[in-house]
Amino acid sequence: MLTVEEARTKVLNSIMLLGVEKKPILGCLGCVLAEDVRADYDIPPFDNSQMDGYAVIAEDVAAASQSNPVTLKVVENLPAGYAPTKKIFHGKAARIMTGGMIPEGADAVVMVEDTQTDERDVKIFTPIQKGENIRFRAESINSGELVLPKGKVIRPPEMAMLATLNCVEIAVYKRPKVALISTGDELTPLGEELKPGMIRDSNRYGLYGQVLEAGCFPIDMGIAVDRVDVLEAKFRAGLKQADVLVTSGGVSVGDYDIVKDVLSKLGEIDFWKVAMKPGKPQAFGVVDGKPIFGLPGNPVSSLVVFELFVRPALLKMSGHIDIFRPTFTAIMENSIKNDSERIHYARAIIEKRNGKYYAKTTGPQGSGILLSLVLANGLIIVPVDANLKPGDEVDALLMT
Repeated sequence: MLTVEEARTKVLNSIMLLGVEKKPILGCLGCVLAEDVRADYDIPPFDNSQMDGYAVIAEDVAAASQSNPVTLKVVENLPAGYAPTKKIFHGKAARIMTGGMIPEGADAVVMVEDTQTDERDVKIFTPIQKGENIRFRAESINSGELVLPKGKVIRPPEMAMLATLNCVEIAVYKRPKVALISTGDELTPLGEELKPGMIRDSNRYGLYGQVLEAGCFPIDMGIAVDRVDVLEAKFRAGLKQADVLVTSGGVSVGDYDIVKDVLSKLGEIDFWKVAMKPGKPQAFGVVDGKPIFGLPGNPVSSLVVFELFVRPALLKMSGHIDIFRPTFTAIMENSIKNDSERIHYARAIIEKRNGKYYAKTTGPQGSGILLSLVLANGLIIVPVDANLKPGDEVDALLMT
């Protein structure tokens, strides 16, 4: 059997960037920049006021106090968005709003709370230092400065910055479309009667959510019954519509697990047993440059394998640099034993208290017990032959 690291390395070594496209910045949330973004002007582009008040010469109000205010003549009113037309000389002031452009000659802004005015004159009741309450030109960004480097993930702050830099559209890495297909005669679609021996098709919905959470675009291809012609037609249709194909079920060794045979007809597909539980049987290959993942049919196995293998691959295709969940040390709050020859990814509730992480499992850990994953917010990695007790340390990762 392959180790998890060996299998994941094989997958990621086969994954290539999907490509680059230009997109309007309103459509770029979650995308990865495919180019450096530099400022072509200073930010802010001019000296401006940090608050509502009066633009003054600091020297004029150096002796101002509550009992002995300094009176200045108001020569102009400066709302934000208007350029000053008058210079400030000694004994003069300009009424200015937050963001307003500092007039020539002024070197400080007295906040309005420290003043009293009759519109023509203003009384200043407090001294102020030169430069106080002014946002200076280029104090944030200099013209020509690298602001957003290639590889940066675009979040709402980056969208705001791109708008500040007057970027109407930007080059980003494409995010893959992922075709999702559930396989098996036993699967019943939602809304239909559940007959004896049948089960609900749940995997496809969980995988759909995982694809969305990875910032990619799921394509629901429905259920394919266990017939070679149906499976092949469905798989080929998925590959035609999408950049990645993900199937669920039929990659084990049962007599009716014919998915392997059909996948093999598509191209070079490797079928693995990975030393992990849940999720030992898996399939992976690349056909015409498009990755294909064959996931196990058990619900927990399918979702965990996606988390550990498919998600990093999708992120790499999308241009992400950080493609793995961070692993950290947690302290066990209950016992768990792993007497198998495979690493156990156990479902757990992980909490941070007093600067340390604590983990406790969510009950029975069978690969068909989906509730154990519903109750969890992460996985703990239980080594082979480990017998963990409360207080023992264990590697853990959050899935939220």
